[in-house]
Amino acid sequence: MHNNNKTTVLALFALALAFLCSCGHNGDAKDVEIIRFEKVLFDTPQEKLPQELQIFATQYASPLLPVYPNDATYMMQLGQFVGDPTVRDIYDITMSQYPDLHWLEKELGTALGKAEELDEEINIDHFATYVSGLSDYEQRIAVDRESGSIRISIDHYAVKGMEKYSYFGLPVYIVERCDSTHLASDIMAAIARQYVAMPDEKDVTMLDIMISEGKVLYFLDQVMPKKAEAVKIRYSEEQLEWMRKNESNVWAYFIQNNLLYEKDFSRYHNFVDEAPKTNAFKDSAPRTTHYIGWQIVRQYMEQTKCSMKELFDNTNSQSILQISKYKP
Repeated sequence: MHNNNKTTVLALFALALAFLCSCGHNGDAKDVEIIRFEKVLFDTPQEKLPQELQIFATQYASPLLPVYPNDATYMMQLGQFVGDPTVRDIYDITMSQYPDLHWLEKELGTALGKAEELDEEINIDHFATYVSGLSDYEQRIAVDRESGSIRISIDHYAVKGMEKYSYFGLPVYIVERCDSTHLASDIMAAIARQYVAMPDEKDVTMLDIMISEGKVLYFLDQVMPKKAEAVKIRYSEEQLEWMRKNESNVWAYFIQNNLLYEKDFSRYHNFVDEAPKTNAFKDSAPRTTHYIGWQIVRQYMEQTKCSMKELFDNTNSQSILQISKYKP
């Protein structure tokens, strides 16, 4: 009896060890630390700021947020920015919503661990948030592949708390996505776009954009499998449901109007741009190309089982469409 118990314990221990080992090779979480540049600027006494900026430059090591603590003109402009009452209020509102970012570090760490396993070229090590004064929504997340760094305009994800400023003129359909729900997936999407190869700019077609954004969304499927589809594509649930119901109609419209291989952006921008809807369809979802590209890439990956790097490097959108056998 004693020997049987001992054998059972050893067997259970071996099974547990095997399970732990298998988990360790399934996208180990990356250690992510986000430097809060806005805290450095707004919470550091003026006389200590040059020293703190030098420390930040050493820790962050990225061209995305260059600092010049020995440049008198730069320091003067920085002082004016920090001293602006509206900018200070933006900072206070932002900090009330994001007093710490440990939850984001954990979510990004898990996703980046999976990403680096899928494509060994992905290597992002330097993370910093800052308050931009809501200067440029399109540049709210910037990625520099060469230095492996990310710059996040954190105030763009706190706009919902800025009603008294009328959301600084941002339209409602954008304000609705300016929150913590979309932050991690937006960051991972921005990273993916740095690794998705594109044809020469003069040769880019609507299909190329469709497939490239489909690759980004497929990437999010793999690195953030529990994230809601509506969040990944930045839709409301109603928009996602509309797109699911009308996918075949949208695809038929693209074919009938010869848009797939169109190179004139003015002819198809409405199907690509951030907007409340797509003008060609009533009560529709925006960025209809992104959703359809997502479905094409999903089917292509089912057909080929290729690696993420092979997918990212493939610029032959027509071939991807054909191999996918996409027919909504």
